[in-house]
Amino acid sequence: MLLGFPKNHTRGGGISRTDRYKSLGNSFQVDTVACHLSVLKDLFPGGINMLSLFSGIGGVEVALHKLVVPFKTVVSVEKSEVNRNIVRGWWEQTNQKGTLIDFDDVPRVDGDQLQQLISNIGGFDLVIGGCPCNNLAGSNRHHRDGLEGKEFSLFYDYFRIPDLVKCIMAKPN
Repeated sequence: MLLGFPKNHTRGGGISRTDRYKSLGNSFQVDTVACHLSVLKDLFPGGINMLSLFSGIGGVEVALHKLVVPFKTVVSVEKSEVNRNIVRGWWEQTNQKGTLIDFDDVPRVDGDQLQQLISNIGGFDLVIGGCPCNNLAGSNRHHRDGLEGKEFSLFYDYFRIPDLVKCIMAKPN
């Protein structure tokens, strides 16, 4: 709750205590994110189409929900099945009216998938995410590989995908 998630956000679905703590430990403070995203409330009163990269346990989704920004479509890309289950459980528990689509790995998202999604939903209003920083911070101090680490290399996908979205959405129909 200190992170701003609803009570019992990571409970249920047979998720172990260890996985819950790991998922929360890789998260961020939701209310801080909500403060930054609060400008979207007036911009999207009818709902938002969002591409969420490295979604984790749905911090951005929870932040926008707290701001009462409705979802039309959320495409959530998250490698951890535990985290995807947490987001799906929250989505169902909060009776979201929009569509939740999840993919399991950011590096495997390609232009064809994005083209199809954009064609189906009419484009993304927001592309957001937080790249894994396991190689740079946290309790992993003995095994930090820095910028050369496997997880940090995902940072480049964080730029590749928004560039693809921008190019696809800029093309005339």
